[in-house]
Amino acid sequence: MTKNPHHPETLEDRSTSPTRGRWLIAVMFLFAISVSVGLWTYWELHTRPFRSLTDALGETFPNSSPRVEGGKHGLHREIDSILRIVLRIDYNPDLESDRYEKDVETILQMAANHIELQAYDRCDIHLFRQSPEEEPVVTSKTINREDFPRPQL
Repeated sequence: MTKNPHHPETLEDRSTSPTRGRWLIAVMFLFAISVSVGLWTYWELHTRPFRSLTDALGETFPNSSPRVEGGKHGLHREIDSILRIVLRIDYNPDLESDRYEKDVETILQMAANHIELQAYDRCDIHLFRQSPEEEPVVTSKTINREDFPRPQL
């Protein structure tokens, strides 16, 4: 059979290589595995130092979705090392200031028990309440290193 240069190739005319498809699938699996390992490693390194505190806050304050992160924003800059704790609450901190202050003290004491607070220059505690179809109410408090409590055993 002679090839006509003006006639498009048909599937029978093409040489197919089953190994090319297998290599492509293998490369796709290797890429997926490497991305998964990379994400797991990042997550493990990012959350490991704060996991015990996050779990303890979740037990003490149910349905609070606690988030704890710490360190510096940009290692090359001379800025404070900050421990940031964010929790969802079910009351308005502006209306129940005594309860808010008690919760902040409890959170700060729990942080002192679970984390080496002296490694940070300050601790920012953000408590927020978000009701459906309302603007969130966020109340924040910054505690400096001099005011950190001692760990209680």
